[in-house]
Amino acid sequence: MKFVTQSAIVGLFVGIAGFAQAQEVPAGYPADYATIIEGSRSEAGLMIYSNMADNNWQPLIQGFNAKYPWVKVETVDLGSGTVHSRWEAEKGSSARTADLLVSGANDRWASYGKEGLMEDYKSPEITNLPDFAYPYPGVNVLSTDPLVITYNAALLPEDQRPTGFASLVEDAVANPDSFQGKITTYDAARNSFGLTAWWSYMNKKGEAGWDGLRKIGPMIRGETSGGPMNEKIATGEYLMGIAVSGITIFPRLEQPGGEILGFAFPDDGTIMMLRGMGIPKGAANPNSAKLFVDYALSQEGQTQVGKGGLVPYREDVAEDQVRYTYQKISEIVGADNVIAAGFDQRLITEAGPFVEKWNAAIAGK
Repeated sequence: MKFVTQSAIVGLFVGIAGFAQAQEVPAGYPADYATIIEGSRSEAGLMIYSNMADNNWQPLIQGFNAKYPWVKVETVDLGSGTVHSRWEAEKGSSARTADLLVSGANDRWASYGKEGLMEDYKSPEITNLPDFAYPYPGVNVLSTDPLVITYNAALLPEDQRPTGFASLVEDAVANPDSFQGKITTYDAARNSFGLTAWWSYMNKKGEAGWDGLRKIGPMIRGETSGGPMNEKIATGEYLMGIAVSGITIFPRLEQPGGEILGFAFPDDGTIMMLRGMGIPKGAANPNSAKLFVDYALSQEGQTQVGKGGLVPYREDVAEDQVRYTYQKISEIVGADNVIAAGFDQRLITEAGPFVEKWNAAIAGK
């Protein structure tokens, strides 16, 4: 009879545990990625500050927790600028703060990239993504979300429903009494998201864009969040919105009463907001954050991003699994009409003069 020693049994279990651990490493990732996975087990979960709602996060978090069930993910829904101002106020204190930041405040991301405030972590998924996915060390792109024209379909006759910025200006100028105070957009003077969007638009369109804005500027009432814009359009307080975040209207269309709203990808320039994501230096739970970044950028993760109403940009995401992809929207409006709202350093250096010019244009000057 052959006896198995206690040390042999222990060795067997260690070997099985090691095999199970190795199996957790995603295909194509470096072998030492297992240390990140194991490191996350002793952390206190993951805190995310973002400008995304629970319904946007739900599919992505569910998919992530199916792989890493021990990581408890908490999200705080804030305005784009508040994501950063809150973290900046809390960092270095004893308060629990974000392990991961996600927002469309791309002037802040440009600043962080310049100052090196994010953890210089390069995901193994970067090789599968386009060049714009990793603009600065530690800054990634989570999604590429379109800014659309929205309108009240019950109040706006079909022949006045704009297909782009130019047609919106034409209709408003032709019917100033109907549109006075009835147009909304993100206020670039009060909102980092709006600053990024409109700076990117004007950078592409130049004086023709500014001329159009001056013509309808006095008719515009600015907002700082997409949800209230759509609610006020639905109630008739506004007739339409320009450059409204698509992720705020797409779910709304499927809710009761959603049929009262309509939208269009502007045929003369659809802004695609590159939504930034980064792990702050000194994050309390860095391994959990790295796992989440990698999952979010993977094919499976990007598919879940799409199921949450955002727009994935990996070319291998199946279009029949999501509402839209970056590639599909480019096809709809034409590649030349895609305006990427990215992380240009001029968002920092030109912000002051831009806001002055914006305020003047809104006043019709």
